[in-house]
Amino acid sequence: MNIRRLGSLKLFSNISTTWRYIIALVVCFVLFIGILSSGLFVSKLNLELGDPSPQLVTAPYEKNIEDLKKYYQDQEEAANAVKPVYKHDEEYLTSIARDLSTAFIALEEAITSNEDEASILKTLRQTAPFNTLSQEVLQGLLNSSSELLDEKEQRATEIIFGNARKDETGARNPEDVPTLRQHIKRDIDDAPFPNEFKLFLKEFVDVKITQPTLEEDSEATESLRQNARASVRLEVHRYKAQQKIVGPGEIVDEKIMQVLAAYGLVENRSPWRSVAGIALIVLAGMATMIFYAYQYRKNVSDMTKKLVLIGLMMFLVLAMGKGVISLNLGDAEYNAMTGILIPVAWATMTIAILVDVEIAYLSAALLSVFVGLLADPTMSSATGWQISLIALFGGFIGVHSVSLLSQRSDLARAGLYIAAFNVITASCIALVSGTRISTWLVSIGLGIVNGVFSSVLAVGTLHWFETGFGITSAVRLLELSNPNRPLLKRLLMEAPGTYHHSVLVGNLAEAAAEEVQANAILVRVGALYHDIGKLKRPYFFIENQFAQDNPHDKIAPTLSALIITSHIKDGLEMAKEENLPQVLQDIIAQHHGDSVVSFFYHKAMEDNANVPEEAFHYEGPKPQTKEAALVLLADSVEAAVRAMKQPTPGRVEGLVRKIIKDKLNDDQLSQCNLTFQDLDKIATSFVRVLSGIFHSRVEYPDMQPRQLPETDKIGEVGGREEGELPAEKGHAAKEIEKTDNS
Repeated sequence: MNIRRLGSLKLFSNISTTWRYIIALVVCFVLFIGILSSGLFVSKLNLELGDPSPQLVTAPYEKNIEDLKKYYQDQEEAANAVKPVYKHDEEYLTSIARDLSTAFIALEEAITSNEDEASILKTLRQTAPFNTLSQEVLQGLLNSSSELLDEKEQRATEIIFGNARKDETGARNPEDVPTLRQHIKRDIDDAPFPNEFKLFLKEFVDVKITQPTLEEDSEATESLRQNARASVRLEVHRYKAQQKIVGPGEIVDEKIMQVLAAYGLVENRSPWRSVAGIALIVLAGMATMIFYAYQYRKNVSDMTKKLVLIGLMMFLVLAMGKGVISLNLGDAEYNAMTGILIPVAWATMTIAILVDVEIAYLSAALLSVFVGLLADPTMSSATGWQISLIALFGGFIGVHSVSLLSQRSDLARAGLYIAAFNVITASCIALVSGTRISTWLVSIGLGIVNGVFSSVLAVGTLHWFETGFGITSAVRLLELSNPNRPLLKRLLMEAPGTYHHSVLVGNLAEAAAEEVQANAILVRVGALYHDIGKLKRPYFFIENQFAQDNPHDKIAPTLSALIITSHIKDGLEMAKEENLPQVLQDIIAQHHGDSVVSFFYHKAMEDNANVPEEAFHYEGPKPQTKEAALVLLADSVEAAVRAMKQPTPGRVEGLVRKIIKDKLNDDQLSQCNLTFQDLDKIATSFVRVLSGIFHSRVEYPDMQPRQLPETDKIGEVGGREEGELPAEKGHAAKEIEKTDNS
């Protein structure tokens, strides 16, 4: 359906154009979300652990399934396998060392004391462990020498604390304390101590070592356990799209149930979180496109309508992609590659031709993201990103290939470029990811098919998008500018003066269009067709009269004005018969605005001062676009300058600026988007082009033309007088003369 006809539908009759396009964009937004998230919504299976599967169940899309349950179990097992880390109970060991030192000091004082033995023993028994030693042992200690007492204390300290601090012999819990005592006593027995001294030390060990000497270091232990947990590897099972999960009749074990649950096939796993993420991505993409279009591409006409076209193109690509990714190539890895077939380049080429090259590049970037989401809605696997890359580069190459397009057949060559770059991109991805050779070959084949398919679609659908959205592409305009087009060929043969006038108008208007950021191609082609209505009565227009009598001399001025103004209506009829684009029809209708045919109006006033001016007006409308206004100005300027007898640069510039000022004062430029600065640029451009056309020439001295044979005379061709030699024929005439003389 032609989108311009939507306004005629009753449903849309009371809605403004702006709101229609807003509604269209909202619809595109909803459709994008729907199609991109459709893979997240899958029908539930009535299965429980241990049940046989009633059917073949395959993965709806590619996904990495993490075995979290086993992962957590393995982590706890690894943590529990870590033995506790112990550290010395320094406070307790310090107290033992202090008591041992106190005992040796007391013993030394007792040995060196001058008091009587009874007093010494009484004092000594006040210090542990002397209070539990027998009389014989105490007397033996008092009879020992004090000279080697320091060495004995040092050796005793080494034995006691050497065992207490060792991880192997130290006591970690109360049950280990007796064993620690035994180790210490054994080492005391092996030491070169006197017997009574050994008994003293053993008694000290029994009295003072009563609790564990090592305590658990909770921080160090927990750190080791965390390291053990971190060392456990998470098992990830990669499922390709359409890969088998469980076959008919197979028992659903815990692993299969976990995969089914991850896809939401057996439990109410809400997909709305993923849908919200997709919605935000789509919203960001559309907002970026709209912002860029209105901020940086203001010179693109009908941008709102073209944004709707972009939205439609993207939806069509995604709709095709939805069908493409469901293809079954007989292998899970092959099936994952089917997304390569999605014709992103078709959309980007069409957008580049109908809208704008820069916007087409942006569309390629957005579509590549959308295609990746379509292939893998959760973007949890590498395949989605791989397909996005292929779509991105293919889309970019498609845009570049058509950026200088001159005819539709060039789209076929663009398809070859896309196919070649798809092959390169797929090969690079295969090298990086280590894809098996068979999968690589499949991806190459799909990339080639994508390029050819995209170009075929572009050739076949471009006309329909042009017609449906009322957009005339540069390709269409270039095709219409071919001199062999029926109307242009007729114009050249039946109204050559008008044809050459139109060519000059096109040159003038095109140069000016480039200065004011108008559509230069549209202006040039519009100029070629703006006077096709003169084909109906070519000899009523002075540029086609040559040496003939002027037929206007024989009819009334009102009839002359009617004939002159009718070339607009006649031109529109011819344009519709030839199915010329609406933009060209608009230029034909507007290139005179509603101005007055002043020559015949003033001539009529000479006969009747009360003649109505309305009879001498063009029907209009006034130019509505820059392009139509440029053709109007170029048409007036070219005709006026051509009529000048001595077109010097100064006189040409003065006339050009006067004509533009007159059109401005006549209100002919009030409805187009030209500024005063634009008008100054247009005048400067016109003068530059006209100075090149009507430049001064060297005046040659009068020469009497030689008499040629009758068969060699140039007749009345192109308005020349009989016998007048054109410059390019001079050499030929001399050669004829030599032949005759010989």
